[in-house]
Amino acid sequence: MSKDCIDQMLQRLGKIDQKRITLIAHNGSGFDNWIVIKNVKKITQCPLKIPRGILSLPLTNSFTDEDLQKKWKRQKQIMGNSNYLQNVNFICSFQHETSSLAAWGNSSNLPMNLRKITDINIAKYTEDNWESLRHEWEPYAKRDTLCLGACLIKYNQAMKEVVFQNISNNLTAPSLSLKGWYYLYHYDKEMVEEEWYESTRMVPKHTEKENVEKVYSHTHPFIRYFIRQSIKGRRVSANRKSFKTNTMDEICNVLSEYTETLSDNIIDLFKEYSANPKDKTEVHSRLKEIKCAKLMAFDDNGLYASAMSDLDSEYPRAESGRPFLQEENKEFVKLFNEQKFRPRTAILKVWFKYPTNMFFQPIQAKDKISFTNRIGKKETGTKIRFRNGFCSDVLTSVDIQEIVKDGGRIINSTL
Repeated sequence: MSKDCIDQMLQRLGKIDQKRITLIAHNGSGFDNWIVIKNVKKITQCPLKIPRGILSLPLTNSFTDEDLQKKWKRQKQIMGNSNYLQNVNFICSFQHETSSLAAWGNSSNLPMNLRKITDINIAKYTEDNWESLRHEWEPYAKRDTLCLGACLIKYNQAMKEVVFQNISNNLTAPSLSLKGWYYLYHYDKEMVEEEWYESTRMVPKHTEKENVEKVYSHTHPFIRYFIRQSIKGRRVSANRKSFKTNTMDEICNVLSEYTETLSDNIIDLFKEYSANPKDKTEVHSRLKEIKCAKLMAFDDNGLYASAMSDLDSEYPRAESGRPFLQEENKEFVKLFNEQKFRPRTAILKVWFKYPTNMFFQPIQAKDKISFTNRIGKKETGTKIRFRNGFCSDVLTSVDIQEIVKDGGRIINSTL
């Protein structure tokens, strides 16, 4: 133990003949992984950070033994890595078991000599006294490590028997259950005998089930790409024409008569108007007489208009999807055009027709184009365009309903 303890740990791991090593800490996402980030000399890969903390912290071990690098290079067991360095990944067991380590050890019925001992006051140990007080914290740290290791062994054994998964390959309990279900749905497992040294042993054999409809989860590369196509981000103000109106000036004139502020700034006038205790009945009646038909709330369209105007609108949940059946096309098209698709949700590739007299475009439209820049070189980029007439795109059911609300019509749906 010392100030360079992370480097010492990586040096020791670099001598182990394992190309990939996973290190697990209880509540590593909220504590241990942050210590590694603070003390490691170089972050070589991007950590996976969420509001709950750092779920995964992958590192390339620069202290990998040179003889091991040469051996792995000969074996070609590390693909796509020219320097053949060891990969170390720090993950968190708290994402699988949310109780304290002491409670986890007790619920796992560990022997008493493996359970966590009474907590100590960690704040007591500083850079000046940690070496002299080693006899106090070292037994606690060792028992802590033994308890976590024993809990992980029992947990992995149970998960392997039930869903054929372990904690090293799954960052969270939901991902473990999803992969486990996916495996049980698609594969059969049977125990077969194979030769092992001078005897034999029973090993599992996995065979794909027949006559089972294939299911692709949201982690499948194709499904992930398809879902990403439907994510449009913020809407864009693609205007067909511009217009001018003096409506805002009329509103300011009415408010300035009621307030004492000498300003034509609508924000300042409304602030004083709202705070003024005077009776506002007359002002309200005068404001209602002003025609505001040409004013448009662009902020609402900046989110997604259907969700702002329809409280029951809902985006699809990727983990609860099923494949689209082609025989459902006519039914879905009819339901969309009649605005009766809810409470269903979907992500579909649709052909639709925009009205030709639209002023504001509700769905973001970015097309890839090739063009020649100012210096004569050809470039490829994206350009926001105003679409009308017949179009096709991958959209969520919220966006599809929005097209119909704006006067469009759905023609066909696929996928």
